[in-house]
Amino acid sequence: MTNVQFVKKKIGTSYLIWFKESNLYYQFEEPVWYVFERLVKNITGREIASGFSEQYDLNFEESLTFVHDVQTKISELNQKDNSLENTLPQRPNLNGFKYKAYVTHNYIIGDKPLRFSFETNWLENYVHPLIEHLKEETEEAHQNHFELFTFDNRVVFRHNGIVKGNWNDNESHLTKGKVFMTLVNTIYDKTDTDWLMTVHASALTNGKKTILFSAPPNSGKTTIAALLHTRGLKLISDDFVAVDRDSFNAYPFPSAMSVKEKSTDLLKPFFPLLEDKKLNYITEEKSVRYLPLENNTSMIFPVKEFVFVKYDKEVEFEWNKMDTLDAIKLLLEQTWVAPTFRNAEILFDRVEKSSFFQLTYNNNEKALQTIKQLFDYES
Repeated sequence: MTNVQFVKKKIGTSYLIWFKESNLYYQFEEPVWYVFERLVKNITGREIASGFSEQYDLNFEESLTFVHDVQTKISELNQKDNSLENTLPQRPNLNGFKYKAYVTHNYIIGDKPLRFSFETNWLENYVHPLIEHLKEETEEAHQNHFELFTFDNRVVFRHNGIVKGNWNDNESHLTKGKVFMTLVNTIYDKTDTDWLMTVHASALTNGKKTILFSAPPNSGKTTIAALLHTRGLKLISDDFVAVDRDSFNAYPFPSAMSVKEKSTDLLKPFFPLLEDKKLNYITEEKSVRYLPLENNTSMIFPVKEFVFVKYDKEVEFEWNKMDTLDAIKLLLEQTWVAPTFRNAEILFDRVEKSSFFQLTYNNNEKALQTIKQLFDYES
């Protein structure tokens, strides 16, 4: 079986595999690993089945069927990920495309002046509500010009005159991801290759280390992070965390917190500004108020622990240290890792050395006390 490019990491008796072509991560156990290891060395299926039959005390035909099943699975995992290609084929060069901006805003994020132009109010809502608190008039903003406009029913993102990508209008998460990635590159004078990954998480720091709180939407992640912020910890990112490739440092992204309507009453006593914030309707089921974060981009510290959060009205409090393999599965569901061999190797090494916890709760005080203790523990 040729052209299977991968990175592997053995953890316990399992093997974590990253497939280059598909940018997929997968876990193999024996006896699948026995077959995989030989297939990628171009040993024939019949030869593998013969050895497999002796190794696992099966007849030859059963062994050959198993080998073919594994081979089929590997072929699926090795399919090229076409989503990594982001182009408008046979279209004019859009670097110089002219459109009429609906609105242009200037901001200062960290110490970087930025300008955003949006063709429509709909596109303005992709980004502006999250960074509106950083709006500031500055003559230098034109040096970093971000633009969102449409062409041929696709959303186009252009930075300093260069098109960075285009997406369907139902791929707003991909558009925002690229815009945010370009923003952190600009703020910190970095390039895409400097980052190991971005995580859908809240990041809090005590000035010595950073802990990431990750969860699917509607799991209580922002609420617990906001409450921890009131206990003396610094919330440096609410929903998008870029992690440095070499240092494993989490870099602040000072966009506003997205506070869901059901959490507003709980947080109002701590954040009086919420009272005056308008309700933004994201979908029919989701409405949020945006609460500004401090524009502080200097609080850069290494990630030491990950906490996976789940609010459950039926569970008062559960706190468990997670098995590394189970944790990696959850982490990868909320993470984008730059698809290179070296990044896969670094990710595997880093997660093996990190600690992972699962928090399920409805008792805020117990959750806050436990997390505070985790921050106090020097890992």
